[in-house]
Amino acid sequence: MSYISVPPPSDSDDGIFCVSERSDRSKLDLSWDRRRAQNARFSGRSDKAFMVLACRLILILIVLGCGFTATAEANAQQLAASSNYLPFGNVSVGSSSTRPVTLTSTGSSAVTISSAPIGGSGFSVSGASFPLTLNPQQSVTLNVKFAPTSNASVTGTLTVNSNSSTNARAYINMAGKGAMPTSGALLKISSNFLSFGNVAVGSSATLPVTLTSSGTSAVTISSDPIGGSGYSVSGATFPLTLNPGQSLTLQSKFAPAKTGSWTGTLTVKSNSSTGTNTYINMSGTGVTASNSQLTVSPSLLTFGSVAIGSSATLPVKLTSTGGTAVTVNSAAIGGTGFTVTGASFPLTLNPNQSVTLQVTYAPTAANAATGTLTISSNSSTSGSATVSMTGTGTVGPQLKVSPTSLSFGDVALSSNATLGVTLSSTGGSAVTVNSATISGSGFTVSGATFPVTLSPQQSVTLQVTFAPAAASAATGTLTVSSNSSTSATTAVSLAGTGTQSQVSLSWAAPSSSSDPVAGYNIYRAAGTSSSYQLLNSSVNKPTSYMDNTVQGGTSYTYYVESVDGSGNTSSPSNSVNVTVP
Repeated sequence: MSYISVPPPSDSDDGIFCVSERSDRSKLDLSWDRRRAQNARFSGRSDKAFMVLACRLILILIVLGCGFTATAEANAQQLAASSNYLPFGNVSVGSSSTRPVTLTSTGSSAVTISSAPIGGSGFSVSGASFPLTLNPQQSVTLNVKFAPTSNASVTGTLTVNSNSSTNARAYINMAGKGAMPTSGALLKISSNFLSFGNVAVGSSATLPVTLTSSGTSAVTISSDPIGGSGYSVSGATFPLTLNPGQSLTLQSKFAPAKTGSWTGTLTVKSNSSTGTNTYINMSGTGVTASNSQLTVSPSLLTFGSVAIGSSATLPVKLTSTGGTAVTVNSAAIGGTGFTVTGASFPLTLNPNQSVTLQVTYAPTAANAATGTLTISSNSSTSGSATVSMTGTGTVGPQLKVSPTSLSFGDVALSSNATLGVTLSSTGGSAVTVNSATISGSGFTVSGATFPVTLSPQQSVTLQVTFAPAAASAATGTLTVSSNSSTSATTAVSLAGTGTQSQVSLSWAAPSSSSDPVAGYNIYRAAGTSSSYQLLNSSVNKPTSYMDNTVQGGTSYTYYVESVDGSGNTSSPSNSVNVTVP
């Protein structure tokens, strides 16, 4: 930016001339030169004002005439971007999304873009080679692509470097999120890194890698090439198709030929929508053979039939049988339903020292299952020991309780209501119901003696009774305990409300009586009895009465006598019979 500073003239200047001196093509030097005019003199304020105005006009003409355009020259090269932010939203891992950004030369002269580097995981740019010159009004469109590699939110920046006078470095921010697809052909890898640790030269170590079809359609694995000195893979022949939910375990082996650290890569090629190539990196170190030895016993675990929802556990003993200590680096397990506990690794065992691992099989489906426990160590006899495992998931004893809640509604005091609860054996073997305990005021259960064994498809119905002791809401729980593999305890919620039974009586006063009526006595007989009981303890003055002492399921007969002020009673009224529900 260039600036022009011209001191204003004062009224005391006798004679004023504007002098323009152009030192070069980009600068204009203007100054006021005060001097007295030769052969001419000006007098009076009007003359001086005229000269001031004339100099100002001359100054404007000089600036315009000389083509002084400092601002226009500084902004000659200008570059504008169509957007400074590119939101990609959710993009599935294994796919990509592309958004354009247009760069336009908006100045009066050509602009040169020197570079456009991009940063951020999964972001890339194409569409032009740099450096690139754009003439005025010319534009170029860059294609920014987001191809996420993981299920995470990612940000990035595209930096456009140019000789633009307004913005020599423009930033275009980007944001997107990788979304793991849930449908189609999907391949899941149990681990993307295998560490074999130290393996004696001349021996080997093996680690498993499980490939699972986790999508909604079958995935085809075309090959699994492996690279790296001393590394190999076995366990399957390709191409191979895995249906949804199906899995395969490969055995990766490291057999170093000489000492030193070695790396390798197992590449799994498939039609998975998350990526056609999945890489599993491997590392291991070849070491000089020692006298350390590890014995693993047994080499086969047979779990037999195990009910779904339950589990079985078998031991595996690791013993240091050499002359020096042995280091167990890891105990990796593969196979659906198998887990291992009992030690933390790496673990060093001195000669004759041992540790026992606990291998558990907890099936989730009714089918046969196999697995492998791989023990990696620096044993000179074998750096990797394998324990095979087999088991079969079965549908064991299962108990279904129906319903799981009982609502008795309103039940009158001194009466009761009964509802049923059915226990059914729905598994593949007999189920034993150990007990059925009940809690809550007024609730009782009957219908079976425990323990009771129900063969498959057999059932028994319990009778739950609610006999309220108070006119209020009540809750309780029926708890059924069994050896069901799905749930050993099932609770049935209970609810009911005790209500008070009442009989409301009303009558008309005598229409003609020579003696005024002071009140009434009310009498009641239960059922077919002819023996009547006076209900009111004192004379009842209203022509109505509420009997709150009745019981549900019972009939009652009532009659009324009128009473005068002297206590004399009339003959009984007609009787009325009422049956309480």
